[in-house]
Parts: sequence; structure tokens; C-alpha cells
Amino acid sequence: MYSFFLRFPFLRIAILWMIGICMYAYFPFFSTPFIYVLMALWMAIFIGSFFKIRNFLSILFSLLLPIASYLNAGFNTRANLNFDLKKTNTFVFEVIDFPENKPKSIGLIVHCIAFLDQKNWKKGSGNFKIYLQKTVNKPVKGSRLLVQSTLIPFPQPSFPFEKNWSEYFQAKGIYGSAFIAKNSFVLLNDAAVNKSIVYYFHIWQSYLAQQLELAMHRGINLDVAKTMLLGVKSSIDFETMSVYSSLGAIHILSVSGLHVGLLYAGLSFIFGFLLRKGRYGKILFFILMMILLWAYAGISGFSDPVLRSAWMFSVMLFAKAFLHHQNGINTWAFSCFVLLVCKPMALFEPGFQLSYLAVLGLIIFQQKWASLITINLPYKPFQFILSNTWELTCVALAAQIFTWPLIIYYFYQFPNPFWFLLLNPILIVLSTISLGTGFLFISATPILVFLKLDFLLRWLGLLLDFSFSMLHFVMFKFVYLFHPILPFLKIHLIEVFVYFLLVTCLWCWLIFRKRMCLSLAIFLISFECIFHLIPSRSHPQSFLSQYKGYPIFVMISGMKSYFFAPDDLRLDPLWIQGHLSPLWANMGVRDTLGIYYEPTKNYSWPYKNKKFILLNKAAIRPKGYGATVMVSRNVLMKKPHWLRTWDHSTILITKKPSSYFQYLWSTYYPKHVIQEVDFLDQRAAILY
Repeated sequence: MYSFFLRFPFLRIAILWMIGICMYAYFPFFSTPFIYVLMALWMAIFIGSFFKIRNFLSILFSLLLPIASYLNAGFNTRANLNFDLKKTNTFVFEVIDFPENKPKSIGLIVHCIAFLDQKNWKKGSGNFKIYLQKTVNKPVKGSRLLVQSTLIPFPQPSFPFEKNWSEYFQAKGIYGSAFIAKNSFVLLNDAAVNKSIVYYFHIWQSYLAQQLELAMHRGINLDVAKTMLLGVKSSIDFETMSVYSSLGAIHILSVSGLHVGLLYAGLSFIFGFLLRKGRYGKILFFILMMILLWAYAGISGFSDPVLRSAWMFSVMLFAKAFLHHQNGINTWAFSCFVLLVCKPMALFEPGFQLSYLAVLGLIIFQQKWASLITINLPYKPFQFILSNTWELTCVALAAQIFTWPLIIYYFYQFPNPFWFLLLNPILIVLSTISLGTGFLFISATPILVFLKLDFLLRWLGLLLDFSFSMLHFVMFKFVYLFHPILPFLKIHLIEVFVYFLLVTCLWCWLIFRKRMCLSLAIFLISFECIFHLIPSRSHPQSFLSQYKGYPIFVMISGMKSYFFAPDDLRLDPLWIQGHLSPLWANMGVRDTLGIYYEPTKNYSWPYKNKKFILLNKAAIRPKGYGATVMVSRNVLMKKPHWLRTWDHSTILITKKPSSYFQYLWSTYYPKHVIQEVDFLDQRAAILY
């Protein structure tokens, strides 16, 4: 085993470091014993170094890394909140990020410095996302605000298998949000703008976004250009997002490895001659490339994908400039290891996993697959087109070899492989043209503005607009004609690990020709076949939840699902994709039918010997017992006398009111109810 890792020392280190992080994630209560174990291992390594026992030191080092990783993950864990959101409503916040201007509010990321506990101020903790009503005095990064408002924790999942946004934001240290009216906060200080390098990058980002707005027509192209080139949060509509997602190109919409990689390739082409100018030429090449790569990372907002990509290419750049013998896997592992030292919990982020696995696939397979077919044609243009098409196809296949199981696991869908491979070379070419034109626009903007050649900048903007129009024309036409998406897919986590082990075994067998690797691969294939032969038991189920204060009833029977929802849900496919698609995928649903109701009428239906009644307007209980009554947000008025008539029923109110109205309505609740009155927006979906 260790002879294999001699070629890739950092791969061994990175794997052991990941093991330690996983140990902390699932068993976070061994920190103190591990400190003593760490000290003992350091002492053993120190003593063993005098005796030069190689195998002994190697084993100790392998034990040392996971324990050090475990402790490092514990030290980097974010502190929990030290106050109750429900019982606290007065805070002092400090703005920790640049304000985000919205049409009617200002979005801020703030840190809680202090909170009022009864009559005493105490030190606070945690970050929050708040939206201030626009006023004359605008806060800046570093401003402090006295806020009197209730902070709302992020909602828990409504339906099973839905993404837990509360856990997602808590992993980033953000524990809640609130909209703050202008009479509910006071700006405590006029903070001087901290003119750090990050501030100037933010200014440049805003300036370049304004130039894009002046040079391009408003619409999809402008929104995509600002997001794709600068990382600016813009209002890309759901239809455009769906088109990119269905073609497996959603990663293009955020500044990530593709963008930094294209910039890296372009700059390497421009400054590559310096590598042939001796030692000082290599140093100059390295310095210029590093400055430009990290300047673009700063302009695009230093987001996590940008930082990952910039760091990865920085390591590759160093290896290219100064190392005579570089190994792609070793460079990849070193980049991964350093990032996990700084941010251990990034290991569990889908973006981190997908980006690093895509690069690993490119390193291992792309060149080998591209060399399998050599295209020689007498007509050079045809040879150029076909050879580049084959290389781009190999790039797409190599990038997907490790990522497709995770895409299905996290997003429950995948592009149709046939259409994906057919269209991917065209999309890569068109997106490369758009990105290249965009980089040219960004780099030329300060020069052309300084020389007062604004007309050239407008022409360049029109060219950029045209390139995005061509890209979107091909994408939209293709999606509407062929619908190249496979929805409601499901893969178990154990199958993901089995697949990765299978690919690893086959790769090791091809390299080392060890019979054990082939035997293990056959065993894994057999295990996967047996796993799928086990029949899954399914029985009819239904779930009751709410959408914007209106009940939604989802029924699942076999491979079909019906949902009864308010008419407004027709215009919100993003809600369906986020809340219902994971449920359908995990329940094996293949066909869905939506039945939409008018929010001004009452409805009733039977299900499993139970009667369900939906009230969109006031009504008196009919004859019968044991009904489940869902009360929408339209019905409850200040004095709902009619509510008293619903004896011997289960009362479910879709939206929890304020404390005052909750107390007022409680005086009108029926005296005899099957169970206590519940609020649908405060709980997970009810299973029937």
C-alpha cells in the first residue's frame, strides 16, 4: 500500500486528513482523549526517529494525521448561539460584509455583538441575515446597529428528503434572518469605510457591473453576464436556471473552476514565452499569473468556489513554473489538503466535492482517453474540428466520471447522457467564446474609459450580448425540443461509495494488474446487483403541509403522485423543485399530476377512511365526526365565532399568527377537539 503512495505522498496525507474530519463530524465528543493520544504519538515519533525504524514511523505518522485532523476540525467549529431567538428581541449588530442593495431593502450580513437579557446586556454570538427598510442613513461594512426585532430561524424541512436550509446556513455560521422596519433600528455609528484591498475589489466589481449594464441590453443576457463574469447576485429567472440545469451547465452560472481555468489557460498562452527565458523569466511568469488570477478572484467576490479554484490553479502554477517533475494527482492532493486544514467542514459541501472530483477525473482520464483515437484527415479544417470535438467530449466524460453519482445524490436529476454528449462540445465552444469576450470586456474597460473610447466599449458590449444570445438560443431551442433531463433519480449513499471503490479498483488493476483488485471489483458489481434485486416495499402515503398560508396535500401511490395545491403554485416551479422533487425521487415517483384549487372556495375529500375539509372562507361544521379541518390564511378574522362549531375535529391552521391574535383566536377554539390545534407552517409535513 505504502509503495503506491510513494508516488503521491500528499494523496496519502489528504486521505488520512479526510478520515479525521469524518471522525469528528460523527463522533465530536473525543477531543480531550485525542489530545493525550496526539502527545503520545509525537513522543513516540520523536523517540523512533533516533532508531530509524521506517515502518514504525510510517504507522505512527498514519495514526497522527487523523487525530490532528480531528482536533483541527474541533478548533475550527463555529460556536453555538448563546441566547434563545424566541425570547430575545433587542440586539447590537455589526455589519461584517458589504451591503447588498435590493429594490425595497438593503441586505446585510451582521454579527451579534450583544443582546439584552431582561435588563442586562450580555455578549452575543452568531451571524444573521437581515434586511433593512431603506433610509437616508445607509450602513456600511463596520457599522453598528441597535435593533429591536424578532429574529426568525431558518425553516426546517416541510417534506421528507428536502434540503435542510437551517443546517446549511448554520454550517456557515448564519442562524436566522429578519426584515427590520426603519423605526426598529438605530445606526449607532457612522463607521469609516475600511479601505482594505477587499473594499477596492468590491468597488471594481460594482464599477464593472455598471459598465456591463451600460453596454448590454437589459434581460437574460445581462443577468447571466453579471453572474457568470463577476459573481454579482442578479435575478436570473427560474426558466433560465432550469435550462442550464437540464443541460448539466449550471456550474457556468457561478464563477468557479471553469472560469478561473479559462483565465489561467488564456494568461498562460499570453505569458508562456516567459517560461523559456530562464530562471528570472519563470519568476516573472509566476508573479504576473498570481497577481492576475487573484485579482480576478477578488473582483468576483472571493466566494468559496473562486477561492478553491484560485488556490488549486496557484498550486498548479507553482509546480509548472518551478518543478521539473510534477505529478497532477500529488498537486491536486496538496491543494485539497491545505484547504481542508483551513476549512475542515468544507469536505461536506457539495461544491467542494464536485469541483475536486471533476478535476481528479480530468487528471486521471482525460489525456488517456483523448490519446485513444487519433484523427488524421487530408482536409485540415475537418481534422481540426473533429479532433477538438473528440477532446472536448473526453473533457466532459472525464469530468463526469467521479461526479455523476453525487449530482444524482444531491439534486435527484441528471442530464440525458446522449443529449449531453451530443451538445456538450457545442456548449463548451459557445460558453468559451462568451467567457473569453467577457474577460476581454473586463480587461479593456479601464483602458477604453481612460482613453475616452466609450464607443469601442459599447461595440464590445454588443459583441458580448450577441455571444450570450447565441449561447441561449442553442440552449433554449434544444431544451424545448428534446427535454434532455432525467428527473426523479435516486441513488443511495452506500451506492456512491461502492461506485467510487469500483472505479478505484478497476484503475488500480489497469495500472498494477493485481488479481486482488479485479476480484474486489467483481465483488462490488455483484453487491450492487444484489442490492437492486431486493424489492422495496411501497404503500400509499400522503403528506399535508402549507404553501404561503394555504394547505397543500400530496398523495403518493406507487409510481404516481397527485398534489392538491393553491392556484398560485402554478407560477412557482422553484418551490416544487425544492420541496417536492426530493420527495418524489426518494419515493420512486415517475408521474405527477397537480390539481389546483381557487383560494376563495371550500373543498372536502375522503382519504383512508378520513374526511379532509379545506376552509378558504368561514363555514359551520356539517354533520359528522372526526374531520381534519385545514384553515387557510384567508379565513381567520378578528372574531371567528364559527370556529366553535367544529367540535370533535382536528384543527390545523396553516400560518401561525402573532401572539396577540393567537391568544384571541384560542378563545374561539372548539371545546372538544381530537387533538390540540396545530400550525402547519411551524412543523414538518403530517404523514397519513
